[in-house]
Amino acid sequence: MGESGYTERWLETGSGPGAVVRARVTQADQAIQAAYRKWLDHATECPSCQDGAARECTVVQPLWDAYRAAQREAL
Repeated sequence: MGESGYTERWLETGSGPGAVVRARVTQADQAIQAAYRKWLDHATECPSCQDGAARECTVVQPLWDAYRAAQREAL
């Protein structure tokens, strides 16, 4: 499963107060999150992507493809 670390995440219980729980974060999870962050950072900064013209942007599709590839590799 590769190297892993731990983080704290909020757990919604559905009724009553939620709780903060310790969750394991694998190396694959980190790769997915990093790829998504690169895509999101670009999409929120790029004028074409912001205007809804992402198809005209030559950068966004490779970033999205890298994110999807990271998801597939984690399976």
